[in-house]
Amino acid sequence: MAKTAGRMKVRLYTSAHILDGYIDVLPKQRLLDILNGVLRGALRAKGGFLQISEAELCSSDGTKVTLQSAYINRANILFAREIEDGQTQGPGGEVGHKLYPFVSKSPAAVRLYMPLYTLTGQMHCAKGQHPSDVLNTGERFLALTNVQIASSGGSSESAVNFVAINKAQILCLEEGR
Repeated sequence: MAKTAGRMKVRLYTSAHILDGYIDVLPKQRLLDILNGVLRGALRAKGGFLQISEAELCSSDGTKVTLQSAYINRANILFAREIEDGQTQGPGGEVGHKLYPFVSKSPAAVRLYMPLYTLTGQMHCAKGQHPSDVLNTGERFLALTNVQIASSGGSSESAVNFVAINKAQILCLEEGR
């Protein structure tokens, strides 16, 4: 399971590397909350860096380096996803009581163009919202589900359930794809 003993296995995508490793989590904490610096409710973590342990750093040329512990600048993360045994987990990874209020949302098909990647999936908008409204919220990372990840090099990953997107890295958003 991705969340064991207070750890979550994640894959972080940057413009130069893909990093697989573990981040420490509180019980039932979501990846999106971690990336946005939310600890509990409205409580926010300070600092712009995310600690990752037992990491494998893969460069675009295929070179791999193992890092026992590293700090990644959140601003340089293009997008991130939770993984379990090579498979992506949902945004919460667990079933049952949530620590955050439930808000009914409707999916909107979008295509996001980012440095080196194109992501096609569903952005979830609250009633009366459009993708542009979601882009203009105060959060740094937003959720995308049922995502197809394609790199500019032509390779693509099989569809993943959930990806947290760094809004500052979005070059263009196309609706209705």
